Amino acid sequence: VTGAGRGHAEAVARRFAKEGAAVAICDVIPVQELEAKVGSDIRAAGGDVRCFETDVSKEESFNEMVAATIEQFGTVDILANVVGIAGPTKDIWDMSLQEWRRTLEVNLDSLFICSKAVLPEMIRKKYGRIINFSSGTGKQPLSHRAPYATSKMGVIGFTRTLAADVGRYNITVNAICPGWHVERSLELAKGRAEYMNKPFDEEALRQRYQRTNPKSVIAGRWCADEGYSDKGSGSEDAAALAVFLASEDSANMTGQDINTGGTVMW
Repeated sequence: VTGAGRGHAEAVARRFAKEGAAVAICDVIPVQELEAKVGSDIRAAGGDVRCFETDVSKEESFNEMVAATIEQFGTVDILANVVGIAGPTKDIWDMSLQEWRRTLEVNLDSLFICSKAVLPEMIRKKYGRIINFSSGTGKQPLSHRAPYATSKMGVIGFTRTLAADVGRYNITVNAICPGWHVERSLELAKGRAEYMNKPFDEEALRQRYQRTNPKSVIAGRWCADEGYSDKGSGSEDAAALAVFLASEDSANMTGQDINTGGTVMW
């Protein structure tokens, strides 16, 4: 599970461990921090976990993680490409090429790097599950966020194409388009307000978001702050779908991009 230090990826890692999977998790934060934040909890609950400090936009870094994972656990059955960054909030004429490239490196290049690294093992044994995280923005434009939108649309294209290429090896590839988080939405709203020189009332917007998910058409569904709520959260819903997509119950599903944010889109 990539990017497991926070958000959707953390929830995915915890859910897979709860379901009995041995999990290898990584983030760019120091491994001791990842261990303290996520790994120790999984282990305390009886789970089998190994933490890595890994930059998934660097091929050598992730290859080392995969080699160590196979050495410890014997194989890799499932890859969850969850890591992602928001990127800049500005129009492209105010954006540097470095800002553009960094967003695509983390959000899109990482899928190529990570999938390429695990596929030889999956092809060898003719079994594998690759689960990529896109976004609702992978299906619609997002003003002032061209790198992010481009990368998430690219995730869907990559998912469909790779699914067609590896199906003959009994490997499925699917994408999840999760709901949003209060904290992440506040970050983006603040960035947009600053860029457009408009006032930003963080507390008022936070209270509005915490009352309900304005993007959901389903009554009573919340989007919790980087975690969980009794009415479900973006992370919980996405993690549950990830487990399903890794199971034999979804063995005949591939190349799909599935929404978990309560939205109606395709």
